[in-house]
Amino acid sequence: MTRYFFDVLSNGKLTSDHEGAILPNIDAARKEATLALADLARDTLRSEGPPRVGIEVRTSDGPAFEAAFQWSLGPKR
Repeated sequence: MTRYFFDVLSNGKLTSDHEGAILPNIDAARKEATLALADLARDTLRSEGPPRVGIEVRTSDGPAFEAAFQWSLGPKR
């Protein structure tokens, strides 16, 4: 099992996860990042936050992957 850290990117600021979560594999980390990103995007949209939020996932060996959500609002074309 591996400890994965989920660093949050919002408002151009990266907030490091110092605790992490021990998960069985990278697929479990992807699922966790997806669920966390959905919550983060929902909370950000409610507060009229930035149009891009993300989660950078890493292990003690370094970066594993990034999950990002971006949106825009504009007139219909």
